[in-house]
Amino acid sequence: MFLVHSHLAALSTLSWSRVAAPPCHLHPRGEQKSILALALLVASASAFAPVAPAAAVKAAPKMAVIDSYVGAEGAIPGKPYFFDPMNFAESYPGAVPWFREAELKHGRVCMLAVVGMIVPHFITLPGIFSTLNVVTAHDALVKTGSMQQLLLFIGLFETVVGIPAAWATIKGEREAGDFQFGTTFMPTDPAKLNEKKLIELKNGRLAMLAFSGQITQAVLTGHDFPFLY
Repeated sequence: MFLVHSHLAALSTLSWSRVAAPPCHLHPRGEQKSILALALLVASASAFAPVAPAAAVKAAPKMAVIDSYVGAEGAIPGKPYFFDPMNFAESYPGAVPWFREAELKHGRVCMLAVVGMIVPHFITLPGIFSTLNVVTAHDALVKTGSMQQLLLFIGLFETVVGIPAAWATIKGEREAGDFQFGTTFMPTDPAKLNEKKLIELKNGRLAMLAFSGQITQAVLTGHDFPFLY
């Protein structure tokens, strides 16, 4: 800024001296030198003039990885719902389909488990099972070998069906959680279908919390449903 003012002052002084000075006959070469000096002063002054900043281009808002999945919206319409404290979705975007597959599977298992924690209070199988509750049944079934058989069958199912399905989901060949089971009851309207998916997802999330509470309360009290002291 100081240089700009200096150049402008020099220009004004030179111009005033030319006007105030008595006319004299300059040599053509001297006049050319004066014009050249004036041009250099103007050019150097413009070089130090402040340049207006370019208008900032407003970038489009970045879309989160989970935005395209059902369940990212909150209970309040128009309000997003993001619960990812470990930032897994943004850190591992390629694994998000597998995350959704695991969430649906755990939710479905826990919905069955919640019912399974209540029904034995009212209905039991005959024999030794009639004397067991949901807490003591685990240890008894481990001793009789029934739990090992259950583990074997579940592991076989996961190896033959679960792992290939999850791998197909990761590659984008299959939608997460879609085993083509109960397709007769699936709505044909995409909006209603997404609504059903959201209902299943939220019920599964609630069931995961509910089963955790049930099993904790059952172990603490030693009683089955309603898990009271």
